[in-house]
Amino acid sequence: MAILFGLHTSALAYFDAKIFQELLITCYVFNTLTAILFLGFLLWVSRINPALTGWIFLLTTALKFMLFFIIVYPLFQFDKETKTIEFFTFFTPYSLALFSEILQLSKILNADK
Repeated sequence: MAILFGLHTSALAYFDAKIFQELLITCYVFNTLTAILFLGFLLWVSRINPALTGWIFLLTTALKFMLFFIIVYPLFQFDKETKTIEFFTFFTPYSLALFSEILQLSKILNADK
C-alpha cells in the first residue's frame, strides 16, 4: 500500500491535480486499516468455520462501504461535488486492498479442498 501511495502521490503531482493531501492520506489509512482488520477476521473465521468464510467476506465488504459512507464520504462532499480525481483517490487504495483480500481468500478456500 505504501508503494501505491507513493505512485499515486507522484501521479497527482505530475498531472498537477488538486486534491487535499489530508483526503488522500485519510483514504489510504482507512483502506489499509479496514483491509488489515477484516483480513485478520477472515483468517480467524476460516480457521474456526471455513464454510462461513465467503459469507463473512461479503459481510465485511458491505461493512467497508457502510464505514466509507459514514467516515470518509462526508470529506468528499465538502464542496458538494464529487470529482473524478476524488473518486480515484478512494478507489485506488480500495481496489488494491480488495484485490489482496480476494487473493488471500482464494488461497484459503483452495487450501481446504
